Order: sequence, then structure tokens, then C-alpha cells
Amino acid sequence: MQINDLFGRAAAFETARLPDGTAAVLPAEHAAALYVNEQSAFRVVCTPELLPQLALGRLLTEGWITSAQEVEQAAVCAEGLKVNVYLNHRLTARSAAAQAVSSCCTDNVTLSSPVELPPLRTVPQMELQPEWLDTLAAAMSAGLPLYRATRAVHSCFVLRQGTILFACEDIGRHNALDKAVGEMLLQGVPLAECVLYTSGRVPVDMVRKAIRAGVPALVSKSMPTIQSLELAQEYGLQLVCGRKHPLTLAECVK
Repeated sequence: MQINDLFGRAAAFETARLPDGTAAVLPAEHAAALYVNEQSAFRVVCTPELLPQLALGRLLTEGWITSAQEVEQAAVCAEGLKVNVYLNHRLTARSAAAQAVSSCCTDNVTLSSPVELPPLRTVPQMELQPEWLDTLAAAMSAGLPLYRATRAVHSCFVLRQGTILFACEDIGRHNALDKAVGEMLLQGVPLAECVLYTSGRVPVDMVRKAIRAGVPALVSKSMPTIQSLELAQEYGLQLVCGRKHPLTLAECVK
């Protein structure tokens, strides 16, 4: 896979004066259009860094690709306004055109969905060790630099065999998870051996992303919904939400 990133990154925050006259450090928003084989696919509003990772992770967790082997190149323009991902195959067209779907997070939008998405598959199984959860919880509690500066972003950590391999931040929880997944694709790390820890809520769309990524477990300091818990159980995804052991449906509805 070839990465051609002419943008790199921009300032993720700056000091601004609030209406009450006080100064505050605020995160920056950056808008970019994601293209696949020159076809418009997604519009993202994100923190201005790790755009190739965001694009690759988004394609995997939304079902447009199933592995990094499908990607020939990811290219980001100098202004960071356009990210082109070129696959080594054509996209399988849907039988009916899809409408644009907005996310509840940071104004992300699926501009078009021409691909026939593969069905969800049961994720690999893994025995979670209590000390792994302690490591993740401690890292989340300590916070990453942008969160410590602004208190206004989400974080995502990737753990493999007890070691945190990668951590990133974004104004959107979906973006942060996608950036973490995309980095693992670039590094060639098997996602089947990884645990994701998100700072955000865990509704159905976040669980679906984790299932499509093929990770065995998704950890969060927030709680899931009934529907997200049911989806996780259907496909074998371990959810550790709001406490340090996997939730069952019975525990959630008590």
C-alpha cells in the first residue's frame, strides 16, 4: 500500500476568547472529502491529522473493504481537503442507490453508498485479562494531550497482548476509532488480536464498526444501549462498558 500524504497535520487546537471574556483552549475542526476510486464516498469533519488512517479505517469499519490488501494507494492533497483511496478492484454496485446518511457525531456524512456491503461476521474470540483492562483504564484516565488541553475530544486506544500499541484523539468518537483501526492496517497488525478502548458512547453504530474491524473486544467507560448489546452478543463481540468485566444482557436490563 502506498501512502502519499501532502497534508500531514495542522494545529489541532488554539486559544480563543469566549463570549464571557475568558480565554480557553479549543479544538479545531477540519472538513475533508473521502473518495474511493475517484468516486465521492464520505464527508468527514475531524481533527486535522491522521487523514490516511481515518480514510482506511472508515472504509473497513463501514464495510467498503475487508482488508488492507484491497488498497493500492491513499493520497491526501496539500490542503487536506480531499483524500483519494484507490482499490485494486472495482466496487460492487448496490441493486438500489442509497441515500446520504448523517452521523450524530461531528457532521460526518455518507455522501453515497454504491457498494454492496458484505454481511457482518462473528468476531474472533479472546480471553480478556483483568490487567489489560487496568492498563487501558489507567491510560484513559490519564488522558491524551489534546484532551488534557481542551477537555473536548474523544480518544481511542489499541491494545495487543497487554501492550498499548497506539492512541489517538479526535473531535468525534467514530473518527477516533477509525483512525486507530486505520493505523493498525498501515502497520499490518492483526486486528483479530487487538482490543479497542473508546472514550465515547457505545450505540449500535460503534458496535457495528468494531465487528466489521474484526476485533474481539470493545471497551468503553460509557454504557451501551440495549440494541448495541444485543448486536455484540449476536456476533460474539465482548463489550466491557462502564465497569471492568463483560456485560450480559441480563445485567444490562436489571
